[in-house]
Amino acid sequence: MKKTGINMEGVKKQNRSLILHTINRMGPMSRKDLASITHLTPASITMISNSLLSDGLLEEAGTVKGEDGTAGRHKILLDINGEKHLTLTVNIEAEETTIALCDCKGRLAGDVSVKTIKTDRKLEPELFLRRIAGICREITEIQPEDVREKIAFLSVGISGIVDRERKISVHAYGVWDREVEVGRIMEEELGLEVLLFNNVEALALGELLFGIGRTYDNLLLIKWGPGVGSTIVINGQIYEGRHGKSAELGHYIVDRNGRRCNCGRTGCLETVVSYKALRELLDFPMNAFEDAFSSTDEETKKALREKIDLFARCIVNTATILAPNRIVLCGKLFGGETIRKELISACQSYDKGFNERRILYTGLSDREAYIGPAAVFTEHILV
Repeated sequence: MKKTGINMEGVKKQNRSLILHTINRMGPMSRKDLASITHLTPASITMISNSLLSDGLLEEAGTVKGEDGTAGRHKILLDINGEKHLTLTVNIEAEETTIALCDCKGRLAGDVSVKTIKTDRKLEPELFLRRIAGICREITEIQPEDVREKIAFLSVGISGIVDRERKISVHAYGVWDREVEVGRIMEEELGLEVLLFNNVEALALGELLFGIGRTYDNLLLIKWGPGVGSTIVINGQIYEGRHGKSAELGHYIVDRNGRRCNCGRTGCLETVVSYKALRELLDFPMNAFEDAFSSTDEETKKALREKIDLFARCIVNTATILAPNRIVLCGKLFGGETIRKELISACQSYDKGFNERRILYTGLSDREAYIGPAAVFTEHILV
């Protein structure tokens, strides 16, 4: 017999997530305002918010006067309790790996600064992961007991193809060239639930939860440094295509006779504009591209501009097809305003519509080393 009717538990869970996401996006608000924005009934808002308060996921955050401004009609504001749960975050990239402790508002937590180590690509992946686990234990051990008790997750971001369900790094371009069971290894080492995400998609989730994505829900996010990563956000959701891949801007074929790329193909954009490729023209630390570009000779500057122009052409072509509300730039090579202006100028040479209002620099640059894995954790909590 075919079952009919509404899955009430599913509806309740969906409404719970809607309330949490609304408060996360818009900030503290009253039950009345939540009902107005979410179109849920006041009774539903009261029931779900009381449950969330009891669970500790929401907290009362003061009061504001009601619409008529009279005494006795203050509205109690509800906010996300950022410190209810904490996560250790690990962000593994070709040059550096960053470890931190974060709350579900994407902020650093506890008595620790961010730990950054060189990514040892020569070391067997399993051994490198165990080294990371050791640093995670060191961070945990120096925390007060009440902080340690809140750490229940390890959120990991890594480049390349990721199987999130099986928690496996399938092919971490520029890091490892084989499958690595990240989830199994780290869960055995630390006894924490592991969340695994592609690092650029994790950054896009950070923009959705804490940055530009709060305002615009159709984005093309581009990360430059050490390679070129990108992802698409459509209607507030990260787009995933075949085999979990999103927009592979860095793997556009731009040179039939070019170099072999880490992805296995030949002549990808990344082989031309990656940090490694740029250093063949000009030796500089990745976070000092602007200073190096500004002070170099004109011949080298011209060669670098040609690479930036090629990058810009790929961006314009991609955005012409996707038509995102905004293009978000992030990554260390985009850290300097001079470099961003060079790129935008090159984009405008093809289409005047690609200006500073359409191409934006991330507002999360000071947290870029850990905000992606932190956002993955936050989304896990909010749903």
